[in-house]
Amino acid sequence: MLMGKTFTSFVDFIIPTYQRYDQIKSMLYSLVSQYNSDWSAQVIIDDIENNTIVNIIKDINDSRISYSFAGQRYNDWGHTPREIGKQRSESEYIIMTGDDNYYVPTLVDELKYVAENNSSPALIYWDMIHSHKNYHAFYCILTHGGIDIGAFATRSDIAKTIKLSTNYAADGEFITAMLSSYSLESFIKINKFLYVHN
Repeated sequence: MLMGKTFTSFVDFIIPTYQRYDQIKSMLYSLVSQYNSDWSAQVIIDDIENNTIVNIIKDINDSRISYSFAGQRYNDWGHTPREIGKQRSESEYIIMTGDDNYYVPTLVDELKYVAENNSSPALIYWDMIHSHKNYHAFYCILTHGGIDIGAFATRSDIAKTIKLSTNYAADGEFITAMLSSYSLESFIKINKFLYVHN
């Protein structure tokens, strides 16, 4: 793992983290367990150097996972580290997520199938299980408050044109900006539960 290294892959997971040692392990193991290996992950540590997080990432020992330090503590729900990560991503799609979430092993397969059969849509989204709602089903819709930032993949070239705010609801603002710029035909939903939000 090279600090700050980026990879060319189909989808790049951008994961801010701050002292959530057990959660980041679950997230990263969910990526290592993907059936399709065409992914990369940027773990961006919202802090100055922190060897505990670094050692966890090294223990998982997957060359597709890189890490870097934000250089300071932004404390803005991870949105500034996500912005840093998405701007340097070299992948076709990006997923901006959280360190306490995880994905089912078929996610990358599902995304590739949709992208290849729908002329690379601007945004692909899916349903999730939501721990704050007693692990009940959460059917995502494209509205402010109707979807979580980890429940969609955006084409990288498009995501880079929409700056994430530092507000708590930056994911809803991002979706609103996408809807104002692209037609509904540019968005594809996978009607499956592919993500657990914690």
